[in-house]
Amino acid sequence: MSARVLGLGFGLALVTALGGCAVGNQLVAPHDEYRLYRAVHLAPTLEGRLAAANRYLHVAPDGAYAPEVKSWFKSAEQAYLVRAHDRLPMLTAYAQGLPDGPNIAEVQSRIDELKTTAAFNVAHVQRQGERVESIEAGLERASQQRKSFVAELSEWLGALAAVRSFGQPPSALPPALGQKLGLGDPALSCPLDLCVKSLAPRFAIPRDKGQLIPREAPYSVEIQLANGSVAAVRLRGRELFSRIGEALDLRPVSFADPQSRAEAIGRALALVGNGLGPTLGATTCERPAVSPVVLDHACDGVHVTVTAAVDAGDDDHVDFAPEAPPTPPAPPAPPKKH
Repeated sequence: MSARVLGLGFGLALVTALGGCAVGNQLVAPHDEYRLYRAVHLAPTLEGRLAAANRYLHVAPDGAYAPEVKSWFKSAEQAYLVRAHDRLPMLTAYAQGLPDGPNIAEVQSRIDELKTTAAFNVAHVQRQGERVESIEAGLERASQQRKSFVAELSEWLGALAAVRSFGQPPSALPPALGQKLGLGDPALSCPLDLCVKSLAPRFAIPRDKGQLIPREAPYSVEIQLANGSVAAVRLRGRELFSRIGEALDLRPVSFADPQSRAEAIGRALALVGNGLGPTLGATTCERPAVSPVVLDHACDGVHVTVTAAVDAGDDDHVDFAPEAPPTPPAPPAPPKKH
């Protein structure tokens, strides 16, 4: 082979080698690689820079800028994940920007944990809200029950205080009282000369933390007959004055606590006084009260006494009867004989 041909071949081989070297540089640092590299520095958010670095390392793991990018990404990603540990938005941004990031499995697991916790907290708040609503509804219901109990008692007291038909048949009772009693034929509905209307209202009084103390306040309204005519009317109930005090003062009353019982009797007396109205309730009608009677009034042909139970479990009662005629003055003493 001639020297010219050898020279030409050597020249072609050199050009080919140089050209191959140029192509190799382009593969290591192409335009897209450089664009990703720039994004690592210029992305407007940290999440964007981490995403660019992650893409770069996937596209060009051996690229010209790989060592620099890898060093920055490793420390920046770890610092980001430490900050994002309890921050769902940051973890979500990582998962969206780095779906193939080196710690995507741990990030996704933490996202699931936080979402579960958030869902539990929402459910807990909802349950708390429902509990608060339930407590408020219970308190409101209890309040209405107490008001109804006191209002109904006041109506009964007012109706009984209006009775002036003593010595007359039950049909002569005030229409409002007869209607409340629901009297039919007294001979059929009033055995043993006693007409009874029994009631058992329930209410509750509040205590700490929205809890309620249930109470039952059974009482009865009685019409006592004598030979078919009204002899007396009465309202009575087991520890009724204690229940009145509880409904008005919203605190428990017990015979074991004499002060609470005394205060409850005072509250019941105020309620009875209002029910008696301006005539029977007037101070001019007062008479001396002897224990266990706590109020004694007589006016307008009616004698009313309020009696408080002495022992636990006994009845408190309010009695209405015809006023006794005035005692005639004693005849003058005969003159002394000398």
